[in-house]
Amino acid sequence: MPELGDRSRAIGPQPIGERSIPPPAMLAAADRILDLLVQRSCAALNALVVEKAAAELEALIDAIPPVTYASHKIIAHAKANDHYYVKARLFGESTEPFTVQLRLGARDGQWLIWEAVNLTGGRTAWTCQG
Repeated sequence: MPELGDRSRAIGPQPIGERSIPPPAMLAAADRILDLLVQRSCAALNALVVEKAAAELEALIDAIPPVTYASHKIIAHAKANDHYYVKARLFGESTEPFTVQLRLGARDGQWLIWEAVNLTGGRTAWTCQG
C-alpha cells in the first residue's frame, strides 16, 4: 500500500466523552412537575412555565384524560445547551400510559418548563418500546 503521509490529523473513531449527570435540582423539579401533571394541578403548573410555553402546557394538560393517574416514570433525559429534555410516562391503574416530553431550563435559580409536548400515540425519535 502506498504511503499516505502524515495521518495524525485523520478523522477516525473518537473517544466517547463522559456522560453528563443532570443536576439533582433539575430532576427534583421534573419529579415535582410530573406529580403536578398527574394531579392535573393547573394553577401550580402555571407558576412553573415561561410565558411562551404557557399555551403548550395548557394543551398538554387538556390532552391528559380525566382519569386518575397514580404515578410517573422518567424514561429518558438529554441535555442541549443549558436546557434538559425529559421524557416521562404517567401511569394509572385502568388507563393507557400517557407520554410527555418537557424541556426544562433554569431561570433565576428555578427550573421552569420551556416546552411541553404530548408524545402519546405518536412515533418520534424519542419513542421507546416497552
